[in-house]
Amino acid sequence: DESRCLEWFTHRTVPKLPGAFKFGFWDTLVFQAVSKEPAVLHAVLALSSAHKREGLCIDTSATKYIPDEQQQFTLRHYIKAINCLQPHFSTRDSLSIRVALVTCLIFVYTEYLRGHYKTSNTHLQNGLRLLNEFHARSGAIDCYSLFQEPCCDSVDAWIIQAFIRLDVQAKYLGQGSEYLDFMLESDASKSLSPGLIFQSCNQARQHLDRLFNHIFHLNYECRSQLCPQDQSYPSALLAKQQDIQNGLASWHQAYKTSKGILKNKGPIGYLILRIYYTMALIMADNCLWPADESRYDVHTGSFVLMMKQLKYVRSLTQSPTFVGILHYSDMSSSVADLGALPAVFYVAVKCRVRRIRHDAIEYLNSLTHKEGIWNAPMVTCIARDIVRIEEAGFYEDYDIAKESALRNDADKKNDTLEPALPESHKLRDVQVELPGDYAGTVTLKCERRRGSSDWQAITRQYRYDEKTRTWVEKERTQSSIGC
Repeated sequence: DESRCLEWFTHRTVPKLPGAFKFGFWDTLVFQAVSKEPAVLHAVLALSSAHKREGLCIDTSATKYIPDEQQQFTLRHYIKAINCLQPHFSTRDSLSIRVALVTCLIFVYTEYLRGHYKTSNTHLQNGLRLLNEFHARSGAIDCYSLFQEPCCDSVDAWIIQAFIRLDVQAKYLGQGSEYLDFMLESDASKSLSPGLIFQSCNQARQHLDRLFNHIFHLNYECRSQLCPQDQSYPSALLAKQQDIQNGLASWHQAYKTSKGILKNKGPIGYLILRIYYTMALIMADNCLWPADESRYDVHTGSFVLMMKQLKYVRSLTQSPTFVGILHYSDMSSSVADLGALPAVFYVAVKCRVRRIRHDAIEYLNSLTHKEGIWNAPMVTCIARDIVRIEEAGFYEDYDIAKESALRNDADKKNDTLEPALPESHKLRDVQVELPGDYAGTVTLKCERRRGSSDWQAITRQYRYDEKTRTWVEKERTQSSIGC
């Protein structure tokens, strides 16, 4: 069983889970650690078993209370990995901390595949805390060299990159840590030197992830320091926003200069980076005004561009050139890293042009896979409900299909025929509480303006429906109706 599981890990898990951004953590570091460290070996066996089972579409009702043979194998090696970590927690030297961090990462990936989101988040938070302590103590990699080749081929850099990716991916869904200390040790644009040429999609990704971290942290600062009705902002916050925007401009220049290298080394990754750069521009422009949803209305062109690029990526991954490389008939299409889901969800939630956001919902409806913490059926349910709540009662006399048929492609570039959604309908501060497992509940919390200073709190809950394999809204009790 163990040998077959390791074979699956080598030929299925490692080629598939990294998605479009393969790097040394998967291709080199994990294999080295498996051969030397029992904790990593057992963690890998648990991950491989969970990955193999995730693609079998097993009926959850049949295994909810009694683990099947594959689940027992996963749990057995999971427990062995935890037991093998105990001596490392006692030693706490650099080697032991590295082993603990690698094992922690594998635990996070395993729990994502199993749908145990609260447990995975606990592992992620513990790993991020340990990583901050390790970085502060060792200083093995500074915040500049982390983003330069060939330094990012070191063991410590691979571990740090893996955590940064998980953290940013979780933050897209409002999860993750507040910030990684060493990611904010300098201004957002400092690590991008003039004339920089990215040597790989991974290097470009690292720089963009760092800018996203600055955006998330600035948004967090604004929510902590300012009231929704504030119209003026401290100069320090405005300066940070400008610094982020300068960093994005520098990143885009390096991205364009490196086009030939990036397209040759990772054509899918190259396109995904372009989508998230556009998303970063929108987020950076709005991060100082978390209560003002009307600001997103000026970014319609960017949302259209994102959907166009997302559809192109989908068509490319389904083409004969890539289908044999990216898809395997005996496993699911889930990955552990960044893909389309956060970007499509962002368009559906933040773009209030009905035709565009419903296009995004249709895109989400076509997806069934996972991307790390992002579960396609789950976020589709949430996005669809957000749209339904916002548009309730406003478009009753508006036929989107009919209007789309009447317009040619040129007309669709401006959606002036469509009535604008009022500010009082728009939701803000969307928060998602993930379930412990498929038997748990997803909770959506948000609010919308009901006057100059009044806000209506809205809460919705969703459960997993085993028959349709989708997430559906739970029946609301009388006390929760209208809330």
